[in-house]
Amino acid sequence: MTNSSAIFDTYALPYDEKFNRNPLGKYQRKQVQQAMASHLSPGQTILDVGCGPGSDFEFYHRLNLQVHAIDSSSKMIEIAKQKAALLGLDALIRHVPLEKFYPETSYNAIILNFGVINVFHPLEPILSRLDTLLNDDGILFIVSMPPVHIFTLLEWLVTFRWRAFLRRILHHRAVLGNGFQFYYYGKRAFTRQFRILKAIHLCAVLPTPDQYHRYSSARKVAEKLMRLELGVKTSLPDWLGGDHVCYIMKKKQLLA
Repeated sequence: MTNSSAIFDTYALPYDEKFNRNPLGKYQRKQVQQAMASHLSPGQTILDVGCGPGSDFEFYHRLNLQVHAIDSSSKMIEIAKQKAALLGLDALIRHVPLEKFYPETSYNAIILNFGVINVFHPLEPILSRLDTLLNDDGILFIVSMPPVHIFTLLEWLVTFRWRAFLRRILHHRAVLGNGFQFYYYGKRAFTRQFRILKAIHLCAVLPTPDQYHRYSSARKVAEKLMRLELGVKTSLPDWLGGDHVCYIMKKKQLLA
């Protein structure tokens, strides 16, 4: 089991303000939702792993999906249930980590959005678990923090955070001040068990939402580079990464 529950409890209340109302956070979520919508049909059942405060519930509701949502954070689940009630969304929402989730059904689609996958290590048992939960013709959406994001690495260099810079580049790992660790994954991490249909690079040539919030210079850069971002988001090599990369995948054996 990961040690993510306590740390994500602290993110629950400020999550909407820091990410969902942030222009670059909204941009990234919109790109993921647009990509998902082209693969989903009304009535299908989706599993939202690490659903957080229910940020995608309104999107699921518009598509008339059957929603199962889980999270290891009790505070995130509390807010997610409140959001579902306000929307009139009849969803199964449970406070349980993926490792202990044993549903009575399999899923047409599974989503691990915005860095959920990055708290798991080693990755192979989790991918096997996802493979078991996914229908044979289902779609897996994983939005991963990759090893490279130009603006994050640049900030770390100019602020002399060289240890964090080298740890990310060389070891694909991060350690927060409280000792919590997460891991950066590119497409090679997923291709043993799944085949990637499409990769969408999010904020590849833009700052992160957090940088956008903290620096006026980052906001100016984002305004100038947004057109370039939209032009290259699906055509970049994987090593160029981004703040996140959305991988759209199917079970590998079905596409051989």
